[in-house]
Amino acid sequence: MVKNSLVILLNILLFSCGGSSDVEEPVVTVPVVVSPEPPAETEPSKPNILLIIADDQGVDASAQYSYSSDLPNTPNLNALAEQGIVFDNVWATPACTTTRGTIITGQHGVNSGIDHVPAVISPDAQTLQRYIKAQQVSSAYQTAVIGKWHLGGSNPDLNHPIESGVDYYAGTIAGTVDDYYDWQLTENGINTNSSEYHTSKITDLAIDWLGEQNQQGNPWFLWLAYVAPHSPFHLPPEHLHSRTDLTGTDEDIDANKRDYFLAAIEAMDAEIGRLLASMSDEQRENTLILYVGDNGSPAGVIDKSVFEREHSKGSLYEGGIRVPMIASGYSVNRKNVRESALINSTDFFISIANTAGSDLSLLNDSYDFTRLLKASASEPVTPLRQINYSEFVSSDITGWVVRDEQHKLVELEGEQHLFDLESSIAEEDDIIQTTATIAEALSSYARDIRNEVLESAIDITNAIFVNRSANCADYVEHYQSNVFDVNNSALFDGDLVISVLNEHCIFQTNNIPNHDFNDGEQAFPNNVSVQNDSFAVSASPSHANAITAISLQTDNAILLNGVKVDLLAAACFGVGDGKVGCNDMNQPWRYDPMFTANGFRVDSHNAHAQPDGSYHYHGTPNAFYAENDNSAESPVVGFAADGYPIFGPFIEDNGSIRKVTSSFRLRSGSRATGAGSPGGDYDGTYRDDYEYVAGHGDLDECNGMRVNGIYGYYISDGFPYILTCFKGTPDPSFNK
Repeated sequence: MVKNSLVILLNILLFSCGGSSDVEEPVVTVPVVVSPEPPAETEPSKPNILLIIADDQGVDASAQYSYSSDLPNTPNLNALAEQGIVFDNVWATPACTTTRGTIITGQHGVNSGIDHVPAVISPDAQTLQRYIKAQQVSSAYQTAVIGKWHLGGSNPDLNHPIESGVDYYAGTIAGTVDDYYDWQLTENGINTNSSEYHTSKITDLAIDWLGEQNQQGNPWFLWLAYVAPHSPFHLPPEHLHSRTDLTGTDEDIDANKRDYFLAAIEAMDAEIGRLLASMSDEQRENTLILYVGDNGSPAGVIDKSVFEREHSKGSLYEGGIRVPMIASGYSVNRKNVRESALINSTDFFISIANTAGSDLSLLNDSYDFTRLLKASASEPVTPLRQINYSEFVSSDITGWVVRDEQHKLVELEGEQHLFDLESSIAEEDDIIQTTATIAEALSSYARDIRNEVLESAIDITNAIFVNRSANCADYVEHYQSNVFDVNNSALFDGDLVISVLNEHCIFQTNNIPNHDFNDGEQAFPNNVSVQNDSFAVSASPSHANAITAISLQTDNAILLNGVKVDLLAAACFGVGDGKVGCNDMNQPWRYDPMFTANGFRVDSHNAHAQPDGSYHYHGTPNAFYAENDNSAESPVVGFAADGYPIFGPFIEDNGSIRKVTSSFRLRSGSRATGAGSPGGDYDGTYRDDYEYVAGHGDLDECNGMRVNGIYGYYISDGFPYILTCFKGTPDPSFNK
């Protein structure tokens, strides 16, 4: 099911600039001196882009986050954070290659093929560097990757980076190094041996390349990928770190791995400081600096007071995929702030391309985050990304994860777990048993991202239902329809998936009916739009100790065509102009939308659209059961929020088939007069015009009854049409 809920977020803000005002020249009496023509206006210099990638540094090893008390001393990264933004909810993948694949392609591994290690990116792929060079607005950019490549497999072609669209490459082309002081340097296809400390040499190469670009006046994009703090754990040069108690012996390293791990981060920080110091103030101001980790900390050095050892690098838990990120410099308007927006490593692709001059909100799986950089405290912006996703394929794990602002769904080898990240990032309490509808909604998002198609959908366009089973599990299927918005001459595709999870039936629906709609004499006041709704229905409903009245806070039911029931949303007499819905359930004299004289703009199916575009029934839904056929009992047409079935109107009565009758009737006489009362005769204008009289009809006060031991609600021709209250307990998923 393709979700359109995110599409509404892809709006680009438009900015305009005012012109300069004219200034009148003063009158002078001295001889006029002719000045030279002012220089022609030059195009503002394009911003430079510096992407720094740390290898294996998780948030538990980042001084910009407070998860751990055992942190490295990183004054240069701290300064970048103070001058910019620290991002709190950034996901990469659990491994080096796969994260680099997301950045360079803007695609999740399921779409790029880079979902495992060692994966090889095709030289023909649309890489970030190739994309920047191909756009006219950014074609002048010079690009370099310096440091770790790890996108060419276990035995890479030495020219692989250049063949992938990079102008200049120098560094470690295949994974990590065996020794930080003795390693193979690959520079534009040529190998040499280096005995210089790896982190320092990589920084030297970056400084040299930037110097060349600045001399030539080229705008540049530098991808600077340190191997640090990846193993082997070692003792960096003493002037680069502050840990004076380390000896560097094998025994000391084995006994204090995390200390050496943090020392490598401190050395990297020191060299980042040297790189930034090599740039002039003007260059720094014109450079966007992005710093990110490529995956979480390894199991041997992860802070186990923050994450379990098993939730480290290589896992899809937070310790494996939540990474540090800092943005500073050019276009970063907010200083020393934290940003909670969801960011994915894929998002670097379009965000970097946009900084270079492109103007897209979304490309592939990449959402632009530069709008968050440019925002101000007084004018915040809505993040484009509302759902985050990651995945990994390995001999140990194969699975994916997806999250919204609060919840995270983990699927490993087909088994699902759900966690509340607002409560804890340690992922200790699996809550999937109690929040099935959230799990199904997130699972649906993952299926969209992974382009996983469920079994062939059943076409229910204009279908007449016949199944009378009261068990919601008997309706598990994928349904679709092709219908028409009559007044707007627009086609819509209905999509409904019913599944079972933990004693609940999950209805995942886009809320488009299986019949044409908006066919009244007057068009709906609001246009119908595709939704992304998820409802959980108890597979074993039971009566509660007390009934619950239907209310404005809870949708009433979900029908088997994927459309919800919301009977009450209507105006009240004496509230405003009598046309705007009133939200006070205690307010008397609520109009009945089904009373023709009220002029409620519903279609022939007694439905219309809410302001958010949600199609919903206000009265008798008459499109998917035989309304006037008394040859058989009516089928189940849906399920109420408390799990009980909703039957059509026909029942069997002593061998004959007839319609049920409601036990509500119009009150006799006239309404009271005076303040707050509409006066006049009881005629059905208002819901309060009706009263329940036990035994007056077949149905109880909720418009239900028990037949052959099965309780259900029944559709009635007149008020209250479907139900007035719940005999059971409504599921929270129906809360608005």
